Amino acid sequence: MEAILGARRRIGLEVFAYIILMVGTLGDHLSTVITLPRPYTYETNPLIVQLMAKGLWLPFDLILVAAGIAIPYLLIRLTRRPYFRALLAYPIVHGVIRLGACIWNFSLIV
Repeated sequence: MEAILGARRRIGLEVFAYIILMVGTLGDHLSTVITLPRPYTYETNPLIVQLMAKGLWLPFDLILVAAGIAIPYLLIRLTRRPYFRALLAYPIVHGVIRLGACIWNFSLIV
C-alpha cells in the first residue's frame, strides 16, 4: 500500500513539474507576442531577438520543452533511484522563471 501511495506522489510531482514547464513557456511566448507590438516595448534578450529574426523562436521553445520533459522522464525511468525528485528541479525552475517572464510581460501592458 505504501508503494502505491509513493508512486502516486511521485507521478503527481512529475506531472506538476511538466505542467509548470509547459504553462510557463506557453505563457512567456504568448505574452511576448502580445506585448511586443505595443509602443516602447522591445525584447531585451539578444538570443531571442536573433531567434525571432530567423523565425526559429517557436521551434527553439518546443525543443526546450521537449528536452525538459524527456530528459528527466527517461533518467527517472532508467536509473530508478530514490532521489529522483532532484531531476524534476529543472522543469520546475525553468517553468517558474518563464512564468515570471510572462507576468513581467503582462505588467508592461498594464
